[in-house]
Amino acid sequence: MNDKFKKYAPLGLVISGLALLAAIGLFLTSALSSARIVTLPDPELITRGLWASAAVVMLGLAVTAFLDAEGVRKFFTGRQARYGSNSAILLLAFLGVLFFINALVFDNPKTWDVTEDQQNTLSPETVAILETLDSPVTARAYFSSQTPTSSVKQLLDNFKSASKDNFNYEFINPEFNPVQAEEDKVERDGTIVLVMGEQREVVSFASERDLASGILRLKNPGERLVYFVTGHGELSIDTPSETAYTLVKQSLEYKNYTVANLNLLSEGQVPENAAALVIAGPQTPFSEAEVAALRAYLDRGGGLIVMKEPPLSAEAIATSDPLDEILTEWGISLSNDFVIDPNVNPASIAVADPSMYASHPITQGLAGFYTAFPTARSLSALTVPENIIITPLAFTGVNAWGETDLESINNNTPAFDEGSDTSGPLTLAIASEDWMKSARLVVFGDSELAADAIYQQGNGDIVVNAIDWVAEQDDQISLTPKESTERLYKQPGTLGLIAMLLGALCVLPLIIAGAGISTWAARRKRG
Repeated sequence: MNDKFKKYAPLGLVISGLALLAAIGLFLTSALSSARIVTLPDPELITRGLWASAAVVMLGLAVTAFLDAEGVRKFFTGRQARYGSNSAILLLAFLGVLFFINALVFDNPKTWDVTEDQQNTLSPETVAILETLDSPVTARAYFSSQTPTSSVKQLLDNFKSASKDNFNYEFINPEFNPVQAEEDKVERDGTIVLVMGEQREVVSFASERDLASGILRLKNPGERLVYFVTGHGELSIDTPSETAYTLVKQSLEYKNYTVANLNLLSEGQVPENAAALVIAGPQTPFSEAEVAALRAYLDRGGGLIVMKEPPLSAEAIATSDPLDEILTEWGISLSNDFVIDPNVNPASIAVADPSMYASHPITQGLAGFYTAFPTARSLSALTVPENIIITPLAFTGVNAWGETDLESINNNTPAFDEGSDTSGPLTLAIASEDWMKSARLVVFGDSELAADAIYQQGNGDIVVNAIDWVAEQDDQISLTPKESTERLYKQPGTLGLIAMLLGALCVLPLIIAGAGISTWAARRKRG
């Protein structure tokens, strides 16, 4: 190269140095973003910037080598290079050992759960199910980019490692692959579809219990029938409309239920094969014979869902319904009121507070989701025998009340009366379980909460979950409970996080670099 261009060779090193500094800055920014100290509009730009910086570093070095090839050759063949050859050999040997160890670990994966309570270890019951799989199971996990997947991936990895290669999984972003999501009829983020051959099971909540129960249902695909009672003006499951339950029916069929209508007056009894029975919004009272059939069904361990609208006339209040006697026996009382929530527009819609759901299989996974009850009455729990367990499930906010003045409701002029109305929070749904009979009952103070017009979000989930629960599809596997040790963690402030990051990413590397430079300078001084 002509000597007149040789003087520009250091510019290549300067460019490479600046690009390296830019890469360090981008890396620090990415670390701050990961720690949620700063928010980036597009994290992908950081990745592109790092690649661009690396390209500029290489380009700068190439320019230096091109403009001053002789100087570069002397650098690599001179005395200092010979002194550094031993270090280079040791470095290569060290990297070779690391590569060998990494290959051994990759070919022989092994994990250890070092948590005190073994929280990352599958229960023996789950391991037994996975070890006895005779056909491959694939889990299709539908998670968008807004939903964290680290804990779910860890859980699925545990399932895969315990299954002897009969369990695999894949993450699918429904935003990028809507065709596959539509084919699997995925309606909400975080859904996992388990596939074994031609069979499919939908898991709405990514927990060990739900996944294990879903696999167990795949292994034992017996018929599960859900009957919807007819003959009293109940909501239809066959004719689509804003107040119909056709979407509930579709969801149940997708979960491998068989759904059918049942007229108790003509049949005289609940079929023996009924996994669950649903009474959705009866407009007229039940007969004594029908109530006797329902009572007999519960006595043999059945599962019943009852959804009753509030009374809107004095005649409706005065008309007794023998069905209410069963609810009373199970510790549930229907209030003759109409829930008003002034925080909602219109106020006639009661909304379950998403922060007040009970801890129960029915409400699992509903935290953060609002459940709307378009026209609701409040419920209350009664004193019951020890064999019955009552769990209020959903509640209104504190500003809601149960309006008892029917005229004010019909005139759209409700106002809270401390003497006659009930103040919030009010109970909107109650679950009751008789552990001696293995029977279950759930009552909702509204029948339209999962109608086609408002099925989305928490509304459809809470009803389908309730049907799963009374049909005992939530608890096919009893896992060994794990006791959690309570630990308190005080997150450092922003300055503390920045100091920790700078210490890990800058101070320690600078100390090591300084030690290296000092050693190099000392050796050079000695000659």
